Amino acid sequence: MIPIAIASGSRTSDTSVYLNENMLRQLEQPHEIFVSVPKILIRLALYIIAGCALSALLMSMHRTNWAIGFAILFLAAAAVLLLQFRYVKQPIIVLSKAGLHLRTRRFDRLMPWPTVVENEWIDTYRVIKTNSIISLRGGDPAKSHTVVATHFRTKRDEYLRLCSLYAAAASHSQSHG
Repeated sequence: MIPIAIASGSRTSDTSVYLNENMLRQLEQPHEIFVSVPKILIRLALYIIAGCALSALLMSMHRTNWAIGFAILFLAAAAVLLLQFRYVKQPIIVLSKAGLHLRTRRFDRLMPWPTVVENEWIDTYRVIKTNSIISLRGGDPAKSHTVVATHFRTKRDEYLRLCSLYAAAASHSQSHG
């Protein structure tokens, strides 16, 4: 086993990642992160149900203008959510020993692990978890990018674990090859 100290975001972790030969072989293949269709559909249904319920309540209180306004607001949120379907067939993030490849509409570039300055998964809460984003800063020159991670097929801990493993494998291959 090969102990490697890893960097997590802009901070160095106190823990070491132990990579054995089997893990190093597994990390030769990139890991693709896609959006989850069921998560999108559930959130879409919630938006539509909440919008209809609030509009019906306001209509029953004879506040038609408010009802129409909220209906339009919830339908706009649902339309924005529908735009996530464009990422169903292609991965949004590809993790590899070469680095983190962010593939969004605005940014489609590989950020090598040594240039990644910040890589944080941020969950926001309003009584319950409402949103998740990944905040990335890196590249040459260091630029900031945020990616909505609420609909990813992977969870926070798994994403951060995979990033640590791939960064450690990249560091190992640079020092041994």
